[in-house]
Formats: sequence, C-alpha cells, structure tokens
Amino acid sequence: MKVIQVTGLSGSGKTTFIRALVPLLAGLGTVGTVKHTGHHAMEIPKGKDTTVMFEAGARAVAGIDLEKTLVTMAGTSLTEALDILADHGVALAVIEGYKGSPLPKIVIGDLEAEGTVLRNPDPSEVIPALDRFPDYFSPREVMRELGERCGGGGRCVLVSSQVPLPAGIGDPEKTLPGIAELMEGLPGILGARAVVRRGSLFGGTDEILVAVGAEDGGTAAAGLGAALSLLGEMPGPE
Repeated sequence: MKVIQVTGLSGSGKTTFIRALVPLLAGLGTVGTVKHTGHHAMEIPKGKDTTVMFEAGARAVAGIDLEKTLVTMAGTSLTEALDILADHGVALAVIEGYKGSPLPKIVIGDLEAEGTVLRNPDPSEVIPALDRFPDYFSPREVMRELGERCGGGGRCVLVSSQVPLPAGIGDPEKTLPGIAELMEGLPGILGARAVVRRGSLFGGTDEILVAVGAEDGGTAAAGLGAALSLLGEMPGPE
C-alpha cells in the first residue's frame, strides 16, 4: 500500500487538496484516508448504542446500516489504522496531518517540515511522483496477495512469519526479492513474498515479513524455515 502524507498548518487547505487528489488516485486503485486531528477530540454521537458500548469499555464497536460500516476503536496507533486499510485492500492511503513525522510528505502552505517531497503542488503533480512515497505492508495484506498469486481455491497452504529487521544489513529492498525468487524455485513452493515493513516511519518498528505458499503444510513450513535461514545470511552494508 502506497502511503502519501499531506500536512501543513491549520487552515492551509490540506482537506481541500486531498478532496481533489482522491479522485485522481482512485483511477489507480482503491483509496483510503487517515486524518490526524491533533489535540482536537473527535466526538461520537451521544446516547447511541455504539457509543454506550464504547464508553462501557469495548475496545472496538461497529455500527452497520444499509450502505456503510462505522467503527470506533480505542487507541491512537497510526500503524494500526494503516493495517486496517491495508487489510481491506486499500492500494493508496492518504494521511492528513502528522506534520512532525519523518515520512516523505506533501506540504500545503508555508510549514517547514522534514521530508518535504512536494510543496503546494497541483493534485495532478502527485501522480508522477508516487515513487517518492513509501510502501506499507500489513501481514494480512502480504498473505492475501500471495494467496491470489498462488491461485487460491484451497490449493495453496500459506504460512508466514515476522522478524525484526537486523541492524547493520545492506539494502533489504534489493535483497529480499531475490530471496523470494529463490524460494519459488524450490519443489512444491507455489509462491513466496519477502518485504520490509517500515514501521519506524509510522511510530512502530521495522520488520521483515515473509510468506510462503506451497502444495501442502509440510512443504510450506519447510520453505518458510529455509527463507528465514536465508534472511540470517543477508549481507551487511558495502
């Protein structure tokens, strides 16, 4: 999932910009948004059943009508919000706010911010610059994509693992595709994925996500073990 952050001072026009950007992104894939309201608390309807349940201590409550589902969750983790979007097939996520984050970002207005990629662009200028923004992976997204690649229909057994990104290694984004390719060359392996989850950009930790799909559980488990062994042999920086 590609993550595009849009930030700026209050009243700079961030929401207006995003409103114009979303239809352009929607031509490339499913779009999701996350808004950081800072110190302004979001109100939930008083007296409604879902509010009563939330105030009673439920960590998450969902209300479903004829056209939509509204979910209220405890916690303020950006990675958890991005996981939800990625898990539901969002291809492009737009984050509004978080001006102090290290993310590559679009700045609206005069704010001086770390990681500025574009300043006051026309929304159409974002599309050719998408490769300058980071990808975010959730474990469920990686497994779903691999299952689709393996053909689905119950013929592929999927296993996965998450390991901390080792310190002092070389460029994992260049190394990991080669590890997945090696795995896919093994007998009985129908597909493999190995990606970096850059959680540190979003307030979490960096990890490597590995998933293997095979004809049976034993082969899948053996393939995952081989992949993890290869990860332990990843080269350090040159």
